[in-house]
Amino acid sequence: MKSVIESEILEEGIQLLDTFTITYPYGMYKESYYSTTYDELSKWLRRTISHLKKITDDSTNDSLICYLNSFRGKLGNIDRDEFRQILHQLQDRF
Repeated sequence: MKSVIESEILEEGIQLLDTFTITYPYGMYKESYYSTTYDELSKWLRRTISHLKKITDDSTNDSLICYLNSFRGKLGNIDRDEFRQILHQLQDRF
């Protein structure tokens, strides 16, 4: 059974999908969509990492936590497809 926090994290993540509306008209990233909100995405990422660390026995070697930490300070690297994959991994985990 999902905890309230896990349900909130997933629900907030699903709502954040709507913010991925920025596109670039040229280059290799022209097919990608990026988020319009750095602050909300950053807050969600910090909360998600904190919760995963609480529920994981060995958080220093957890691949999902390491992966999410790699985006701290570089949230512009997360496009909509990447974010969907993160949400799917969280749904599997929770």
